[in-house]
Amino acid sequence: MRRGVRIAVDPGSTRIGVALSDPSGMLATPVETVRRGDGDLDRIAELVLENEAREVVVGYPASLSGEAGPAARRARSFAEALARRLAPVPVRLVDERMTTVTAEEQ
Repeated sequence: MRRGVRIAVDPGSTRIGVALSDPSGMLATPVETVRRGDGDLDRIAELVLENEAREVVVGYPASLSGEAGPAARRARSFAEALARRLAPVPVRLVDERMTTVTAEEQ
């Protein structure tokens, strides 16, 4: 993995959790909670610029079977809008299945 700060985004229906990684991409720390709605993409864009983020990762809450339910469809739509706003900074979806288990194991 290339070194550089990453911003992780967890889009909820009313709030968006934002975390910032260290330059190695191994440890993320919560930064702030952004209210969902007007200006949310702009605030995330500000954080990307302020922190010179290499990329943005958006949590993708697929079901355990891999199906895309309503929350996953909303996350994908949000990621697409964010990618348009942040270009050329890459935005990618990250499958959240089993992330808590993996984090606890590490």
